[in-house]
Amino acid sequence: MAVTGKSTTSDPSIYRTANLLIRKYGEMVPVGAIIKADSLMEAGDLAGQTLWMKVAKAAEELLSDERPGDATVH
Repeated sequence: MAVTGKSTTSDPSIYRTANLLIRKYGEMVPVGAIIKADSLMEAGDLAGQTLWMKVAKAAEELLSDERPGDATVH
């Protein structure tokens, strides 16, 4: 399940959240974050929905084997 769009955010807290969730729940985090985002949207919480979609995208990026084009290898 792919979340479309460019880089998620420059906010490191989104990546920290995604990383913590991955450590606890593994590869199911993007799906769980999208489910949470959908439930928040249905409840009318668009800010919460946007935040959880960012977490889903960050989790997909962290779980991906592909390196972003602008990444630097050290």
